[in-house]
Amino acid sequence: MRKLALSAFVTACVLALAAAWLAAPCPSQAAPKVYRVEARTTTFGGSSYILGFGMCDLINKHSSWVRGSVLESTGTPENIKLVGMSPKKRTRTFFTCAAEMFEKAKKGEAPFNQDPSKFKDLMIMANQQEMAGVVITLDPKIKTLADLKGKRVATWPRGTTKYDMTAKLIGGAGKEVLDSIKWQYTGYAGYNDMILGKADAAYAFCPERGKDIYTTVPKLKELMSKRDVYFVTATPAMRKLSAKLYGDAYGVTATLKKGVLGNGVPRQDVLCFNIILAWAVYPQMPADVVYEILKVTTANAKDMKTYHSAGKGWIPEKFGAYPAPKKDWHPGAIKFYQEHKIPFGLEYFHKLYPTD
Repeated sequence: MRKLALSAFVTACVLALAAAWLAAPCPSQAAPKVYRVEARTTTFGGSSYILGFGMCDLINKHSSWVRGSVLESTGTPENIKLVGMSPKKRTRTFFTCAAEMFEKAKKGEAPFNQDPSKFKDLMIMANQQEMAGVVITLDPKIKTLADLKGKRVATWPRGTTKYDMTAKLIGGAGKEVLDSIKWQYTGYAGYNDMILGKADAAYAFCPERGKDIYTTVPKLKELMSKRDVYFVTATPAMRKLSAKLYGDAYGVTATLKKGVLGNGVPRQDVLCFNIILAWAVYPQMPADVVYEILKVTTANAKDMKTYHSAGKGWIPEKFGAYPAPKKDWHPGAIKFYQEHKIPFGLEYFHKLYPTD
């Protein structure tokens, strides 16, 4: 009797172990190991930082295996260099990248001419946003870029993307105007300097949130709550000269329509530098990680606008809107776009943003 009971017990144990073995996931079914990424953006207070936070927040909420955190930086040159020089960061970082700096990095031009081989393999994951780069002032007498002659203009330090954009926007007004500028390298502090009378004008950004619809970054919104802000326009000839002097990327134009920001702001149609930003990566970022980032954030794209209204532009029609040929897009992004029939690449960009 004892032998029968022991035999039944052993049989039950074997069956239980077998059932547990069958129920356990095989290695191919196991959840992938957690993979941590970081989004490097620009300075805190701008829409890029907020959108980077939004991307990481959505990833953390909805991906089963990718986790993200957002970091600020001074902009594209720092992002390209810092990540490109670090083997570890190359595998885990996607970052804000302006189109004109992307082009310089691929060509090994300054500021990427020291160890240029470290940056030439730069790739694109997705368009981040378009922004109207514009000079603002509290002086109603300053209406066009030509009126900035001899003025104190606040921007970011030399060597940053923002300084480069400011100088080459104003450069469209001619060498005489550009050479006369008294630069104030104070970043967003330049907005308050205008109130204090220490600066005459400053560089600003208006993110696009729909066709011909723009909004403000938090720092500009704060200034507009305190003072009447006037937007300084380029002329068509100035925008063409910027393109001629500095390259096609610097000639891409955005227009802030009169009153688009509400309450009659701006007071006139304003021609601006159209800043094209992407989420860039290096090829060492695994393809399945890039694919997962795009999959998760696309599935939850409607939530991007809750972080900043510029997030309304996070739609599949915009993902591929960046002036880079298809060979320069990350394999994980290419796979995602092809599977979901999302257009991308240089020809598609020019279709959306014709230069004439």
